[in-house]
Amino acid sequence: MLPLIFGAMIYVTLLNVVFLSFIGLPALLIALLLPGWRRQMLRQPRRFGFLALVCAAVVICTLWKIHRDAERDKALNPRLEQDAQLDGLQLPAGTQLHLKALEPLGPDGQPQLHGLRSLDYAEFAAPHMIMGVQITELQMYGSGPLSKMLLASDQVVDGWPCAGGTWVMLDIADEDRLQPSRWRFTSCTLAHGAKVAGVTWPYRSEVNRYDGQYSVQTVGLASPSVVVQGIALSVVTLKLDESRQPERWDGQLAEEMTLGDWQYPKGMRVRQDTPHTLMFSPSKSYSALNRRTGETLRAGRSILQRSTDGIVKWIKPNAGLGVLDW
Repeated sequence: MLPLIFGAMIYVTLLNVVFLSFIGLPALLIALLLPGWRRQMLRQPRRFGFLALVCAAVVICTLWKIHRDAERDKALNPRLEQDAQLDGLQLPAGTQLHLKALEPLGPDGQPQLHGLRSLDYAEFAAPHMIMGVQITELQMYGSGPLSKMLLASDQVVDGWPCAGGTWVMLDIADEDRLQPSRWRFTSCTLAHGAKVAGVTWPYRSEVNRYDGQYSVQTVGLASPSVVVQGIALSVVTLKLDESRQPERWDGQLAEEMTLGDWQYPKGMRVRQDTPHTLMFSPSKSYSALNRRTGETLRAGRSILQRSTDGIVKWIKPNAGLGVLDW
């Protein structure tokens, strides 16, 4: 804590010195033009001369640093005057770049990517094709899933219908930064009306890839309902395997539903882990009602039914079912 306080005090002190120097130097020059002040300053030439020298030194050093930083910033953010080829990555003329480093050695003295090869960000003057899709921006801040491309229009990316004007997230290894053919799709926003696994998804739904498997989900509580196997759902997530075949799904009922003897209100949690079954999980806000017996199923337990005829297979506590109680 003390080093932080000490550092802050030094910073504030230096800032005050710079501020006072930019005020003091013009003030001294103006004073020299006024006869009364000039006579007083000439009586103490050493004091005012030293003060002017300090102010001038601070002002010159500050202006030099501002100029140097501006030149460095310009060098780190060049605009290509001609096409450039960086391994497998082609950059057209007119592209605005942001580079991470200019020097071949880092602060620790170790070799580092520098110049064009340290590319962090590129904004294209016109839509440019990378990985078979037209994009307007490319961001590679470091490596891994932070990398992304901005789509120029609705396009199919890695087999997914992605929305124009949204980002496609990428997983890029350090050694593959300049090899687009090795970049791995991570996620994107689905285009309006996109159909995945036989389901039509509302705009702003997302597809995500993790460990070779995929999930498609709606985003936001106000998202339009999605019809899965004839059931209207909100806040829905569909899991797919490596071959992009549906494995299971979960969501909340977008409208009241009756299955067998049980009646479920809008908002009830429901999921399908195996074909031809549905598991309903009440919460503190939503409970299920058996219309025949009047029994109420409340938070803490879930019920599994056959989706074909509503036959109850079991009613169990949520412990071990992967259901959170809320």
